[in-house]
Amino acid sequence: MAIKAIYPNNSEQKKRNKASGRAKAKPVRAKETTKRAQVKAVKKSAVPVRAKVKPKAKKRSIKRKSAGFLGNLFASGRKSGDIDYTFLLLVGVLVAFGLIMLLSASTPTADVKFGKSYYFFIRQFAYVAVGMVMMLVLSHIDYRKYKPYARIFMIICMVLLAAVFLPGIGVSHNGSRRWINLGVTEIQPSEFTKLAVSMFFAAMIEDRKYDIQKFSGLLKYAAWIGVVALLMMFETHLSGTIVLCGIAVCIMLVGGASFKLICGGGAGAFAAVLLFLQFDPVRMARVTSFLHPFADKQGTGYQTLQSLYAIGSGGIFGKGLGESVQKFSYLPEPYNDFIFAVVCEELGLVGAAFIICLFIGLIIRGIKISMEAPDVFGSLMVVGIMAQVAIQTILNIAVATSSMPNTGVSLPFFSYGGTAVMILLAEMGIVLSVSRYSSKNT
Repeated sequence: MAIKAIYPNNSEQKKRNKASGRAKAKPVRAKETTKRAQVKAVKKSAVPVRAKVKPKAKKRSIKRKSAGFLGNLFASGRKSGDIDYTFLLLVGVLVAFGLIMLLSASTPTADVKFGKSYYFFIRQFAYVAVGMVMMLVLSHIDYRKYKPYARIFMIICMVLLAAVFLPGIGVSHNGSRRWINLGVTEIQPSEFTKLAVSMFFAAMIEDRKYDIQKFSGLLKYAAWIGVVALLMMFETHLSGTIVLCGIAVCIMLVGGASFKLICGGGAGAFAAVLLFLQFDPVRMARVTSFLHPFADKQGTGYQTLQSLYAIGSGGIFGKGLGESVQKFSYLPEPYNDFIFAVVCEELGLVGAAFIICLFIGLIIRGIKISMEAPDVFGSLMVVGIMAQVAIQTILNIAVATSSMPNTGVSLPFFSYGGTAVMILLAEMGIVLSVSRYSSKNT
């Protein structure tokens, strides 16, 4: 019993230690609680000190220098995105193919006429280079900036069309007076007029200057295009007149004109063309030769037959690039109106179909850009430009394949013509500008 008193049980000792620990801990917690209460009391009684607010500094009025003409030209207050690179790629491929085929088709004629095999190619390449620069520049300019000057541009083009008839200014080639001599080079006002019609009609329809759905309003549009068509008919430029009227009709139809009224006007225009042909025996002979090309093989049907010979001899895969026979003094204008026949002869059905698919892709892409345009002006302007490409392509291929009378329409990007290819590439730049501000990007 004495031993238990001296050495108590371990469990009991642990209980005593725990009890003593709790007793010791209670005063510490009490002290902590007291301190927290004191801190809270101080915070409640503390008077909030207002932060010193610094007076706002007065904004200095900075006078910004004017951006200048070029700065204002390229500046745009609207949100823009990237251009349509698919459209740009198609244009680049068509230009490359066009230069290659022009080099192949024009070499024999250039060697005979000028003693330089690359005469036509070098001149065309120079115009293409200028046109590509214009395309890239115009693609960075907001197309809305052209609208205020659309009417002025249209009037200037009409004056240039009339200036063709002035002696010393107008130049005649192959019986047609369509060019203006600038000394260094010659320009064709009708190519500028195609773009002017697209801009002017698109601007008028957006502003609702005339009610295009009524006959009275449509008559005013017809008056504008009628004056231009009359000037071009006096130039004996039937093909350009057809393309120009086609551009105007497409814009008016998409702009909301009545289809019945357009058909009625088209019937009247067709009657006027037939009347014009009665006074032009050369072009009337072309129409009759289309119906019976084999009746006069060495005369009026010569061009059509030589084109058909070139297309037929090409077969499916063609004779090979540069191996055309018809371009050697057989086929008239192998580098211009009938260049598609040379394409078929050298590249065959496969090559011709590939080029046609490129044109179809370009036109479809252009229509897509038109549908995504943020305003009526941009949409209708693209419609006019792409209508020009479509109409010229269809008419040129139709003439080469004897599907319609010979009208002398050039093939876009392929046929020789400095003004035509330069203005066409500028128009492609405007289409790219519209694609930059499309609803998809904004």
